[in-house]
Amino acid sequence: MQKILLAMLSLVMLVGLAMSTEPLEVRSESMQFNYEDSISGHGNFAINNKITTQGPHADPRVTMRLADVYLHKKSHGSGSIERESIITSNESTNNQIDPDVIYAFGLIATLDNHSMVYAPQTMLIGNGYYAMHPVNFKSLLGEKAQVKNYASKTSMCHEISSAHGINMNQVASVEDDYYDTGVAKSLTRTLMNLEGDVTDGRANLKMLQGGSRRSKSGWVKPDIDIDQIYTGTFNFATKMNLTVPVYKSMSEDHWLPCCSGGWVDMNYNDKKNFGASSKGIFDCTCFKGLLTD
Repeated sequence: MQKILLAMLSLVMLVGLAMSTEPLEVRSESMQFNYEDSISGHGNFAINNKITTQGPHADPRVTMRLADVYLHKKSHGSGSIERESIITSNESTNNQIDPDVIYAFGLIATLDNHSMVYAPQTMLIGNGYYAMHPVNFKSLLGEKAQVKNYASKTSMCHEISSAHGINMNQVASVEDDYYDTGVAKSLTRTLMNLEGDVTDGRANLKMLQGGSRRSKSGWVKPDIDIDQIYTGTFNFATKMNLTVPVYKSMSEDHWLPCCSGGWVDMNYNDKKNFGASSKGIFDCTCFKGLLTD
């Protein structure tokens, strides 16, 4: 099973990185993190993993900040658990491959195969008071997996709570890619695939993708808003995959809106540094009085 998970994870990473024509070993010169585990047992458990990697594109929420790609996984409960999990993250700042090519990316991917069955647990812990007084654990099963791509204002999430049984195969990845050969090519990709079942529990599947590029929040007129809730016993086979390509040619930064973009495209914090009297000059309204005289 571990070899199968590794092969699938490698495929997920290669699909996103395939937009560049450079060899993979050249493009992967960056900060890398890899995590693997294999767990089997019974008792009480609580797992909480968070990973953030920085991408090359601007964060639409914060001025002068690069966007993050983000993964959060957690699970808890009392009873038995069998799990194999892999997490990898890869971050590269602007890498000058040759004098004419710049490449940068942020990527997080995870694969998870697990089975959990609820059962109350009674245990003697330590050698003091609790050695003579057993502790009872009666926590129903719960888990959550969420990926966020701040460059494309995208979030995908599945959450299960108050369950008596969970069997799940999961693959998720989030990527922010930049490739510049004179014409900048940008790719943001977010993926979450689930297959499994929930017994006597509550499951919530969610996806949100922000609409207007000028909006700082994905909740403002989102292009995609998926929110599904299931309570009871269900089988799941869900695939969510969003790719947002951006192609932007190099151009001059014009100041006057009558010629091209400029003052109109500047954010508020930059405009206010010029003072209130500057607005009439750059939007050409200061000349209306002269024309009417």
